[in-house]
Amino acid sequence: MSKVMDAKVMAVFTVAPDTYYMELEAPEIARLAVPGQFVHVRSSDSQDPLLRRPISIHMVSRPKGVLALLFRVVGKGTELLAQKKTGDRVNIMGPLGRGFTLPLPGSRVAVAAGGIGAAPMVFLVQELANMKCQVTVYLGARDKKSLLCDGQFVQMEAEVVIATDDGSMGFKGTVPELMRRHSDWRRTAMTYMCGPKGMMKEISAMLAEADVPGEVSLEENMGCGVGACLSCAVKITHHGQVTNKRVCADGPVFPSWQVVWE
Repeated sequence: MSKVMDAKVMAVFTVAPDTYYMELEAPEIARLAVPGQFVHVRSSDSQDPLLRRPISIHMVSRPKGVLALLFRVVGKGTELLAQKKTGDRVNIMGPLGRGFTLPLPGSRVAVAAGGIGAAPMVFLVQELANMKCQVTVYLGARDKKSLLCDGQFVQMEAEVVIATDDGSMGFKGTVPELMRRHSDWRRTAMTYMCGPKGMMKEISAMLAEADVPGEVSLEENMGCGVGACLSCAVKITHHGQVTNKRVCADGPVFPSWQVVWE
């Protein structure tokens, strides 16, 4: 069950160009959240901007009752959110959506993340580490300065393999190109993805060819965040039929083989 609350800002700072980390005191949401879920954030007390902003849950500390967000400034709403100070209050609703399917303890899994898509994967890897899973993270970014969360993944004892578009760190190329140079993901119980649609589409095709199960976390513009307005619908195949599913309520996580990539 989701909660609506005014969460206290415990910390907020920049971690990369136009990218911010924010900690919120939200004990009930931190207790209920699972990897892959998100919160719907009201960035202003006024009616401008009118709509809340969906932001994935980056990490939680249940003992402290704290959840963390990692977001990129892409418009007025996130710009206002980035201007918040320690001690301010932010109205949030959550946790919302369907999260990732966790494997059996001790499983070998892969994580593919590109750009700000790395944000929700930290919470996922945090849970996988608690389950003693063997995790390989294929992490991509435009360049070294834009790379996110690599240190956090390493601290959680995941193997991290990096690709940057310009080659300023790690392999020069994309995450799918990086994965083609490695074979470990072909022997995983699950491969989890979040990032640009093109990246996820390409990796989903690779997984289907190798008969490896996968899950993707999708991002769409949202209105209500609870499945009522249908503004975030995407096409999904189910029992051979194409149907519309709501990213906010039926997702944001879907089996990779079910997504109709457009």
